Amino acid sequence: MIFIITMSLIHVFYNDKYDKLTAHKKTYKPIISERKAIEMDLLTDLQNNKISKTEYISKLLAHKELYAKKIKDYNKEKKELAYEFSFHGRNSFHYWLFIFGLAFSFFCLALRYTYNMIVNSNNKSLTKSFVFESSAWLAVSLFWVFHAVFVNNADLPKPVYAIVMFLVCLLIGFSILYTIKYIVHRKTHTLKSYKNSIIKLISLVADIRANHYFHMAAKAQNDRNKASIEKDVEIVDDKIFSTLEKVADES
Repeated sequence: MIFIITMSLIHVFYNDKYDKLTAHKKTYKPIISERKAIEMDLLTDLQNNKISKTEYISKLLAHKELYAKKIKDYNKEKKELAYEFSFHGRNSFHYWLFIFGLAFSFFCLALRYTYNMIVNSNNKSLTKSFVFESSAWLAVSLFWVFHAVFVNNADLPKPVYAIVMFLVCLLIGFSILYTIKYIVHRKTHTLKSYKNSIIKLISLVADIRANHYFHMAAKAQNDRNKASIEKDVEIVDDKIFSTLEKVADES
């Protein structure tokens, strides 16, 4: 239980930043600063008549093309590093583990809530509000567990994907709810039937001992009581077999 509760905290042991990506991002500002500095120098040279207007335009276009390529290369490498650090369609394993841990903890708590409510219902019929509430909690938590584990990118449009996934999870939630109900009630029924069976068997033994054993032993001292003893044996047999049939029906 402690592990389940703390599942959403495990992500703190993993880095949420990629050192290579962080270092690469620091190279962007120098590129922009260098580009601006060169453009300012060209403009100054033009104003001081060191270069002609035609030369200025030619050099400016050449530098813009050069730095456009540098920025393109920067973005390409940035994208590659981000992909390298990503996990299962998320920005990082740190982030994925946070989402999965939170959803899994939520799902386990929903299971526990459902189980406790069914146990406390004492075999009474579950109210519609409880069935809907419990199934909704299970469905929402399952939605995020499935989304974290099985989905990289939604193939359907987001609203459609969310509705379809939630309906599927709601059906699974209903199934889990009634499976738990069946197991709990089956277990309760089994324990009660065992208890009733034991009581019946003990009562049978006590009845035979008190009402038949000693009487039959006393009658056996006299051969003339043979018919009476046989009748008592039939009565005892009937009681034994009728009790065993009841025990079998309850098990």
